[in-house]
Amino acid sequence: MSDTFGGVLGLNRRNWLIARYNPRFAIHSVNDKFRTKERLAEHGVPVPQTLALLENREQLTEIDLDRLPEAWAMKPNHGRRGEGILLISGRDESGWKTVSGMDLSRERIIAHASHILDGEHSLDGAHSDSAIVEPLIRTHPVLARIVPYGLPDVRIICYGPVPLMAMVRLPTNASGGKANLHQGAIGAAVNFKSGKIFRAVLHGESIARHPDTGIELVGQELPLWDEIVDAASRCASALKLGYVGVDAVLDEEQGVMVLECNAHPGIEIQNINARGLWPRVKAAQRYLDEFGEAPKRYRFKVRKNLRTRLHNRFE
Repeated sequence: MSDTFGGVLGLNRRNWLIARYNPRFAIHSVNDKFRTKERLAEHGVPVPQTLALLENREQLTEIDLDRLPEAWAMKPNHGRRGEGILLISGRDESGWKTVSGMDLSRERIIAHASHILDGEHSLDGAHSDSAIVEPLIRTHPVLARIVPYGLPDVRIICYGPVPLMAMVRLPTNASGGKANLHQGAIGAAVNFKSGKIFRAVLHGESIARHPDTGIELVGQELPLWDEIVDAASRCASALKLGYVGVDAVLDEEQGVMVLECNAHPGIEIQNINARGLWPRVKAAQRYLDEFGEAPKRYRFKVRKNLRTRLHNRFE
């Protein structure tokens, strides 16, 4: 199936898909990261373990940091754009260490958690929030060899149970180790059939190698690709979303884990893939119709093995 840069899904069409297939209650609930993790886990989607959920000052004063594993992460439950995330890589006699090497005392960690509870990093910044503590994710060695530091992630856009398009976002020194394209991370398009990168883009320009490590990007095969796609394909049904962006990571020990799901996924992935999303949406609709699984408004049914059939036709 070829749709090379035709049929671009613009904002109007994207918003139409969201309005038709993403109900308001589902959009609102997906912003709760803890509850989202629970729903995903109930549907067999691998997610990070929750070590602690801090919802009030009493829990904050009672938490025993010494009982946490050596490496962990603290994040706002209703966070925005990766703000307010604290990454701890270990500790020594001087205290806890962040992944950047900064020393943190218990008091400073509690102060950070307090800011999260005050809603300083939440979506609207106006309401109280809660803090989630999870094990620190260690990048899978295949991806760690490519990037200098930071955590790469995989974004897959799904129409119901059908994965439509994928990219892996690779941090750079310029992005500060963050997998944010607008901050200087690389967007690399992934072929659904092979799990291999076939195009890489940095600041809107095609590149061949990672600028920091010099590793050739095109042709690199992502590990555990079938598991990534399967996890992504389960998310729409779990969250009652018809059109969803799924962000997954690869941990060196735990493998595939879904970190977030976005009810308003962006359209930049089309520029990374140099392909339009709209023909794939239409193809997915026809395919689901063929198997008697035509999506109802606000609802998708998932037939066993159906989710994995169509994406293999996409390049």
